[in-house]
Amino acid sequence: METITPKKKNKRMNKKVVGGSLVAVALILGLALLSMFIEKIPNGYVGVVYSPNGGVQNETLGQGWHLVGLFDKVTVYPVRMQTVNYKDIQVATSDGKSVTVDFAYNYSIQPDKVVDVFNQFGPIEVEQIEESYLRTRLWDAGRKGIAKYSVIDTYGEKSSEAAVNVQTLFAEDIQALGFVVDNMTLGVPKPDKSTQAAIDKRVEAAQELERKQIELKIAEAEAQKKKIEAQGIADYNEIIKASISPEVIQKEWIEKWDGVMPKATGSDQLISIPMDETTPPASTQP
Repeated sequence: METITPKKKNKRMNKKVVGGSLVAVALILGLALLSMFIEKIPNGYVGVVYSPNGGVQNETLGQGWHLVGLFDKVTVYPVRMQTVNYKDIQVATSDGKSVTVDFAYNYSIQPDKVVDVFNQFGPIEVEQIEESYLRTRLWDAGRKGIAKYSVIDTYGEKSSEAAVNVQTLFAEDIQALGFVVDNMTLGVPKPDKSTQAAIDKRVEAAQELERKQIELKIAEAEAQKKKIEAQGIADYNEIIKASISPEVIQKEWIEKWDGVMPKATGSDQLISIPMDETTPPASTQP
């Protein structure tokens, strides 16, 4: 029977440790090597595969995990709506005023057009496309679209109309590459000091005009009210006047007469009382 000395025991333990370490290292190397052949495509994106040997593959990668070649490179593009904000885009209005506007819009890329986008721009991140190509095309659309409106229009009710106009120009410009634009909005324009002063004066003038128009409408309404009231009183008086006649007055007087003859007679009396013509006149005594 073999006697296991402490020295032999330590050697066996060392072999196990070394063996376990080698397995762990091999496992790590295997996972690292495997990761070089795996590509994950996030939800809402598609991937375009490019190989130095084979060029761009027409077959794109959908969301999920994919095995790719060792030297393949994958560029991802959004196929669901992305929101982009641009600050301080300078444009000119129809009245020659220079204003700075913030733009915001949503966009996506048609899935069947991502290879065309890659061929156009190469293996760059989509954020670089947003800050270069898309920003330039939006500035051009904003320059053309807002040039149809005055600086006051861009502040007021035509702001939404101007945004739609810019969106239409922008969308038509980049749709050939597969970009789809939606929901364009314009921030409040930021003019220079002289333009702001002119705007303030026009706003004040408009407010003063509105105030005067309101006062005029109130005055017209009051005059109309008084006219209606006066006409009503006049009509009432006419009705009363038409309803009073000598016959009516005499009838009222008789109904209220207490039978006592008035002392006042002659032509100065208020009401002439008809006398019965059949009654003979009283005889006069000498």
